[in-house]
Amino acid sequence: MLDRRDPRRATLDRGQAVFEVRHDAAHPFALDVAGVTLMDAGTVFEVTRDPRELGVAVADGMVVYNPEQEAIRVGAGQALAQTDGRDAVSLSRIAPGEVGAWRTGRLSYDGSPIARVAADLSRNLGVPITASPAVATRPFRGVIGLQGGAEPVMASLGPLLDVRVERARGGWSLSAR
Repeated sequence: MLDRRDPRRATLDRGQAVFEVRHDAAHPFALDVAGVTLMDAGTVFEVTRDPRELGVAVADGMVVYNPEQEAIRVGAGQALAQTDGRDAVSLSRIAPGEVGAWRTGRLSYDGSPIARVAADLSRNLGVPITASPAVATRPFRGVIGLQGGAEPVMASLGPLLDVRVERARGGWSLSAR
């Protein structure tokens, strides 16, 4: 949500958004999310806020995570993850072209845990998808197309993720075969 009093400030409570921000050193863009501030330094970046995690991925430029405290710089081709209740953040690499790829119906992963894949699918397909503890931490590398909605996407996931896909409580569950 944009702050009506200050168009260079916004808040993201949950969900996923891509920001394309014009650099203005005198008036930097700030995003408040999950109790931290992300300060833009002229960039294109994506922010994901799930119930337990904050993710930031930068395609161009730089974002500063919590500039008044940790001041962690996240540059183009980098992603930051921070889990609620933990002070530590992790940085990883991401292909800049994959930032915001969900807008074109594509989710790409390079070693992300299946729990992250399930959360992304839930958000993008609009149905609850859970990963059992037996598969939640298993890494996945690949691309998932979102075309056609939940039924065809979920039908293709079993072999792709090497999991059992079953309907569960108004959504889907992913478990070990």
